[in-house]
Amino acid sequence: MRGRLVPIAAATTVLVLIILLFVTAPTTWRTTLWSRPRPPVFGHGPYRGWPDPLPLDPPSPKDAPEGNAAERLIIKVRLEKEDTSWIQKLEPTWQSEIIEVKPIYSHLHPKAHRPDKGRVANAYLRWIIENYHHLPETMVFVSPKDSDFTDPLDLSKAISKFQIPFLHGSGYANLRCSTQKSRTTCNNKALDPFKPPYELRTLEAKIPDIWKKLFGEHVRVPDRIATVLGAEFVVTRGQVQKRSADEYLNYWTWLNKTIMDDDSSGLVFEYLWHVVFGKDAIFCPERERCLCELYGQCEDA
Repeated sequence: MRGRLVPIAAATTVLVLIILLFVTAPTTWRTTLWSRPRPPVFGHGPYRGWPDPLPLDPPSPKDAPEGNAAERLIIKVRLEKEDTSWIQKLEPTWQSEIIEVKPIYSHLHPKAHRPDKGRVANAYLRWIIENYHHLPETMVFVSPKDSDFTDPLDLSKAISKFQIPFLHGSGYANLRCSTQKSRTTCNNKALDPFKPPYELRTLEAKIPDIWKKLFGEHVRVPDRIATVLGAEFVVTRGQVQKRSADEYLNYWTWLNKTIMDDDSSGLVFEYLWHVVFGKDAIFCPERERCLCELYGQCEDA
């Protein structure tokens, strides 16, 4: 019996030593011995396939060409194959410039219907910077069609109804008037930078730091920020040029260097476009006032 136990004990001892050696060995040993080699993956998920870090290609203002800038221009960001024929209905009163973005990551979204919002903000800012010295008198910025938006805006009809004298006096207007629908409400979508409603609302918690990086340490962070969310608005040349090209470059640089995901950083700009263009932190014109002043749809007195 004792003769049988000796080999068993020896085998057990050897097995224990092998296990201890494997557990205490450096990670590289275990990887080399037990793992198959994997091809290198560049960038951070879900953006695999891009170099890390992403190379910055900062825009700069172009020299102003000869001749006058367009009086009215639609800057339309679109996905590949998105129908933009509606713009032709507005010619020749409105000229247009199309910026095409590829839906590189659209398969990551549940309905694969749009690009990340941050890439729309990136397109807007790059265009403003590059054309800073030759801006049209009136500009309409339009994002890619969002098939998930439950309150679609008929842009061809809306733009044709613009009250240009009002726009030149106001300088900036959101194309969407506030409603009670979830995507076009205003005050009840407000950000409270100093009073996040609950711990997981990380965007509110980050706003004070983002605000200072965008607008400077000397500009007070507001208690509340509110507007109708979206990235479709009209703005005048004079309003855009109240800020310098360097300020817009600062916004672009933050957007391209932030570690926030594209959707979150784009949402930041949806909350801040009206601030960028000179409006108060709370910018919620009443629906009736918005429809009357912007589109001329006034109720009979």
